[in-house]
Amino acid sequence: MQKQFNSLVKSIIIYGFGNVSVKLVGLILLPLYTNTNFLSVNEYGALGILDISAQILISIFSLSLYSAYVRWYWDKEFLNKRKSIFFSCFSTLFILGVFLSVSGFFASGSLSFILFSNGSYKSAIFLMILGASLQPLIDFTLTQMRVEEKPGYYITANIIRLAVTLFATIWFLKYAHTGIAGIYEAQIIGNVFFLIITSRYIIRNIEFRFSFTILSDLVRFSLPLALAGFSNVLLVVFDRYVLNFKSTPLNVGIYTQGFKIANTTKVFIVSSVQLALAPAIFKIMNHPEHKMIYSKIMTWFTIIVVYFSLFLSLFGLEITKIFTTGTIYFDAYKIIPILSLGIIFSMLKDISITGLQITKRTRIIGLMITGVAAFNLVVNLLLVPIWGIYGAASSSFISQFVFFTILYIYAQKYYTIPYRLDKVGLIIVSGIILFLLGSCVNDQDLWIRISVKTTALILFPIIIFTLRIIDRSEIEMAFSLFKSIKGFFTTAKKEELPNQVAGIDET
Repeated sequence: MQKQFNSLVKSIIIYGFGNVSVKLVGLILLPLYTNTNFLSVNEYGALGILDISAQILISIFSLSLYSAYVRWYWDKEFLNKRKSIFFSCFSTLFILGVFLSVSGFFASGSLSFILFSNGSYKSAIFLMILGASLQPLIDFTLTQMRVEEKPGYYITANIIRLAVTLFATIWFLKYAHTGIAGIYEAQIIGNVFFLIITSRYIIRNIEFRFSFTILSDLVRFSLPLALAGFSNVLLVVFDRYVLNFKSTPLNVGIYTQGFKIANTTKVFIVSSVQLALAPAIFKIMNHPEHKMIYSKIMTWFTIIVVYFSLFLSLFGLEITKIFTTGTIYFDAYKIIPILSLGIIFSMLKDISITGLQITKRTRIIGLMITGVAAFNLVVNLLLVPIWGIYGAASSSFISQFVFFTILYIYAQKYYTIPYRLDKVGLIIVSGIILFLLGSCVNDQDLWIRISVKTTALILFPIIIFTLRIIDRSEIEMAFSLFKSIKGFFTTAKKEELPNQVAGIDET
């Protein structure tokens, strides 16, 4: 089991770094976005709405084909058809992207009036749609790099995309003064540049043979997941849509800022780990100890996510001030703890669906998440008019908790995995208590706040060990893992990286 965990963590480090490098753009640019000299309050609120609209479009037009592709890639029956499957999927995504772009050209004006009651955001909406049409192609290419275990290429391509997008955004906002449209122009430039530098790699993995039969099988597998992905995005974004229609642009801006800071847990930790978990889950499903490995993954994953969420929640005030230029957005720190709880249960939900994915019962996932998304909309409509941004944040947490509970019960019914929910509960409760104690000093001087909050962070791992949430074997595994990671960075040569990542295949 130690070997599987070592290989998995190395994959997380490599592919997680590539994922984080791209997402860093949004975090680095927050002070620029919240500077009213470059984006007005209305524009920043509109940016929050357009960003979540892009997520919806990507979730719909990607068809979740990358998930099906990973499942088919490791199927022994299709080993000799990988390149034709890649071509079938990639060309399908390209055609869908063209359709989306053309539709966006004609519909952008109407969408501007629907979302913002005026046509001033027409060009920004079209550029957002154009950028969104390219994202499924990028995600699918990155999926190929992960299954082929090309860590160096994966990281390099993402870093180049990061640099191009970052500098282009700064130029358009600070010097060209193109406003919100410039942000999406920069994203398009970064996306196009990525596809150009990876074009040779894409062509190498293509066999120009379109397989309708295999594609139809993939689509049947992926459509429920696409529906789940779409509903999951709605579950996450309904809060800002309801705020947009039931509140003010300033509240949308404050909420967007708080969400972006809280969401760094999902971007930097959850998404990075899941990038490595997605293919690894299917690789080890025939391992004799696979269920125990899945159980330990949930426990360890919870510790990491809760600890990072605790850090953001405790230091939310200080972090918000660092990444926020306009003082009108400072109240964003108050919703970070509530949003962080939602992210924790969202992560637990994603881990819980492992059994349903293994048994190919993806239809259940799609149906459940559609129902929970509708539930989330109702809760938002009830709470936002009463509590504003706190109602929106609470709706997110409540919906994620309900979704995790229902999905966990169904997943265990079809494929029992001995998850330790008792340990998971103790981890979350410990984090909440430490946050409540640490947040009591927010009205004190900076040095007092830093001292008390740092003490709370230090106490978290001590509590974890004291409550024996991690047993002796897991502690020994952690030390061994640390030595493995240390050796990975200090002794590994560049040409050895693919071989080290590929170690997970040896199980």
